[in-house]
Amino acid sequence: MKRLLLAIAYISIWSTPIQVGFVLGAVGVVFTTDATLLSLSNDAFLGKYVPFLHALLKPFTYAVLPDPFATFIWSLPVVFHASLKAIVGTLFGLWLLPIAKSM
Repeated sequence: MKRLLLAIAYISIWSTPIQVGFVLGAVGVVFTTDATLLSLSNDAFLGKYVPFLHALLKPFTYAVLPDPFATFIWSLPVVFHASLKAIVGTLFGLWLLPIAKSM
């Protein structure tokens, strides 16, 4: 159990640079196109700029989540959603790491 919790904590912390890069890419799209922070949704950003990830994730989310919730997730503004996800994931990893080490 200790190894599993340590792995989750480290993955949550180590994935932060990837998530920050994703946020910076979305901000770059906002600054270089006509899209705004609120109009650039997860679906629009991934569908146009990261199509391989869009093709992988969209069917998976609709298979796992109820359709209204999956539609809500895909319609969220990407910059705010990814920023919040990066912050919460990093804080979760930093919170879990000392707990897992003390087990």
